[in-house]
Amino acid sequence: MIPKTLTVQTPAKINPVLEVLGKRPDGFHELALVFQAVGLHDDLSLTETAPGVRLSITGSHNPLPADDSNLIVKAAKIFLREVLNDKAGVRIALKKRIPLAAGLGGGSSDAAATLIALDWLFETKVENQKLQSMAAQLGSDVPFFLTGGTALGTGRGEKIFPWESGPEIPLVLVKPEEGLSTPAVYQSGKAMMTNGEKARGMEQVLREKNLQKFVGKLFNGLEPAALFLMPEIGEIKQQLLDAGALGAMVSGSGPTVFAVAESQEKAEQIAWKLEGEGWTVFVTKTISAGVERI
Repeated sequence: MIPKTLTVQTPAKINPVLEVLGKRPDGFHELALVFQAVGLHDDLSLTETAPGVRLSITGSHNPLPADDSNLIVKAAKIFLREVLNDKAGVRIALKKRIPLAAGLGGGSSDAAATLIALDWLFETKVENQKLQSMAAQLGSDVPFFLTGGTALGTGRGEKIFPWESGPEIPLVLVKPEEGLSTPAVYQSGKAMMTNGEKARGMEQVLREKNLQKFVGKLFNGLEPAALFLMPEIGEIKQQLLDAGALGAMVSGSGPTVFAVAESQEKAEQIAWKLEGEGWTVFVTKTISAGVERI
């Protein structure tokens, strides 16, 4: 009998709005943020095997562990234990495109995709609430990627409220060579505290499908901290704006900067102007989907 195999695409994300509301008793920060899936993606191929989890990785320029420290392995082990009582196993092949430590949620997206793909592969029809519970064990961004599209996140970012998707927005993503540690960004003491109104207000802005208004509402309370730790981010932002971007902002805890372009053609022109600077440059767009079978 031929083993069942399934391949899925796992999207990256940007955060058009990220507000830090304050520090919680558990040491984490209370957030209000907007998640937006984008077209840049990794590919995951899963094959049913005897019990156990094996992961292989291609496409990553940086060493990426394939052991129990990898979120994909953690996600697979949680699913196999909690849903299948460790009576089945999986071999997973990751083709990596989303940069590491970039503020684009690549690891979180891969973890969510692993849960979804295992549910499809083994036809277990796990309830959404159960999937959300497993995702929350893996990281604050993971629950968003179970739905993708556009959503408001609260708490540590793990409480997800899906929104109707806004307009398709052309984007340029620029990542410096070095990554940024999320804990270091929070621990810098440079984050800007706000009250959550900016994130909640973005839903109406997206409904209006006005690109200029959308750009005017971009906000990231972690950007001052990211700029403090990596001044190069400021240079990237300025170059993007000088090249014709309508607006630019750090995504998540950085260091990737996303820029909004008036058209896909304009996005290509902006990207061309920034290539050759030693940065990784992608042209993409916002998408209304999440994890998809291919």
